[in-house]
Amino acid sequence: MDRRVLTLGCALALFGLWLLVSAGDNWLDRSHSSPERRAFEYRWWNAFRRMSYAHNSTFTLLPDNVQQSAAALLKPGSEFHDSIAGLYHGQWNAVHFTPHHNDTIGQWNTTLPEGYERPANASTGDLEMTLDAEPSIDDSVSLISGDVHLRSGGFNTRLILQGLHWHTNGTAVLHAVPELSAQTTVDVVRAMSTSRAFDQARGIYDETLGGRLLSYTRPEEALDGCSYHIYMHFGTAPSGVQAQALTVSSNCNVLLATPSGQHVSGVSHARYRQKTTRYFRTGLALMLAQAALLFLQMRATTTHAAMSMVSHHTLAMLAVLYTYIFIMHSIACLAFGGIYLIFGFATIAAYLLSMSLYLKYLICVWKVQSPDAFDALNAAGRRGLLTVYVKFYAVLIPGVYTIYTFIDTRSRLSQWLMAILLTAMYSYWLPQIWLNVRRGVARRLRIDYIVGSSIVHLFLPVYFFACPENIAFIRPTPLIWVLVAYNLSQAAVLVLQRFLGALFFIPAVLRPDVYSYCASLPSVDEESCVGADQQTESMHKCPICLMPVDATSSSESAHAVTPCHHVYHEACLASWMEIKLECPVCRAALPPRVDG
Repeated sequence: MDRRVLTLGCALALFGLWLLVSAGDNWLDRSHSSPERRAFEYRWWNAFRRMSYAHNSTFTLLPDNVQQSAAALLKPGSEFHDSIAGLYHGQWNAVHFTPHHNDTIGQWNTTLPEGYERPANASTGDLEMTLDAEPSIDDSVSLISGDVHLRSGGFNTRLILQGLHWHTNGTAVLHAVPELSAQTTVDVVRAMSTSRAFDQARGIYDETLGGRLLSYTRPEEALDGCSYHIYMHFGTAPSGVQAQALTVSSNCNVLLATPSGQHVSGVSHARYRQKTTRYFRTGLALMLAQAALLFLQMRATTTHAAMSMVSHHTLAMLAVLYTYIFIMHSIACLAFGGIYLIFGFATIAAYLLSMSLYLKYLICVWKVQSPDAFDALNAAGRRGLLTVYVKFYAVLIPGVYTIYTFIDTRSRLSQWLMAILLTAMYSYWLPQIWLNVRRGVARRLRIDYIVGSSIVHLFLPVYFFACPENIAFIRPTPLIWVLVAYNLSQAAVLVLQRFLGALFFIPAVLRPDVYSYCASLPSVDEESCVGADQQTESMHKCPICLMPVDATSSSESAHAVTPCHHVYHEACLASWMEIKLECPVCRAALPPRVDG
């Protein structure tokens, strides 16, 4: 009993000591604040409370036509949405204007620092916005925070925003500044379009954030850039939320308006989480199916002869493709966080599994086709390994940069680079088609692997470039179907090569020279591996089954003759060449047997 009381007393004493230290830290912070700091807080607080719409509004400094457009947008509508937290995407048109008032506080004359630009006049661009809401002291108004990404061909900026949303009419007034700029509630209040909204916003921030207003400090590295007032009206839509937006830079004299007849589309956080989860589940199922198809393909090509008929360039391109996908999903998963980590990591693990299988398959095939390239004990092998690594990173790094630039900027240059990258990466069947033509053989890739892999690999580009509601908000383009047709045509050629022969689409005059094993039996003088006394007796005996070869048969398909002039039963040699492409007698290399 005494021990329990002592333990409880020690715990209470430690808790009290922690409270005392915490309170002491706060007291020391306030007591040691400099006179300049206290004077700044006093001026800031009193200036905030004394602000008036007539003297401090930045909305009244805008041109009349801009004010009229914003006022019309903020009029209560018959249908509106009272919950706006979510993700939004849309387009904008930029128009430059000249203010007709002189701002006494110098807002209009702020010089843009290096690195900050405004959109070009008459330019168009994309908007992506994330909004979060929390209640205020007024039940009809919510406090809004979030970020917005504006981009066009030569303009790309990310902004942090805050503002107010009125549930009673579906309107919102937001203020946004670049990420490295100082954001204050004063700017939000000054953006209000009417005197009533101005006073209401000042009162809400005064009461809701009053204790935190005194703790405001301007970051030492804060930069002054283009700040934006965003006026929005949220309406209902069958698939979520849609809004009209008017974005005005109060110090860069530029207006960004939603194009006529269009709107900013939005989806709630819950619905977006469902879409993302569905995407990850689909990706996980497809990657497991791809891993199963690849495993079956690997089991079908376990011999040296079989692996020599598989293009290592095709496998290398697929390994790089999966590396791109693995990196993209890893970054996206870490960026999303939360519940996305569960399905995201599962999908990433599936992509990693497929990538690992492709790399393992690639190494096995490459070792068979170039055995000296992986021998680290000699100089040629070390150079070969170094070349492999250099080629891998020379392809990987520019591709990752292209993908990142496209996702971040969506500029015309990045779109062209992305199109080139996709075309190059989805040409992965071409090396296998060419190898089939060179060898005259096209029976080493399973049909289910060819068709299934093509469908699985096309899922990502079709989803992101053909689906209008994709999770990355990428605008659909009809050119994606050209890529689909291009890739599926390669798969169709591979399948037809199995049934019609590897050279079916090559004109006879252009076909490469291939060796035919259906040749006439060699004469005694052509034998080179046995003595003259034994040639007549053994020339027509199959070295594999040791049974005689019928030399009197008029059918050349009953026997096969190698380039080194050794005679076999056609079936025996075919079975042997499934395992090794070398002569069983003299170990000379044998060319593949031509299909058909």
